[in-house]
Amino acid sequence: MIYLNFTNLDNETQERLLSVSKEDVESRSGTELHQFAQAHDKDYEALLGLP
Repeated sequence: MIYLNFTNLDNETQERLLSVSKEDVESRSGTELHQFAQAHDKDYEALLGLP
């Protein structure tokens, strides 16, 4: 698992980096996450951490 360290960044930069990170995860593993969500009756958006 990857953890991001935002200790020295302003809120706007933190949000931008988190958004880019979520987009990257979705582009790399979106299909697998969607299949997992369906197989285990989970919310796909929640798996991605989207509001």
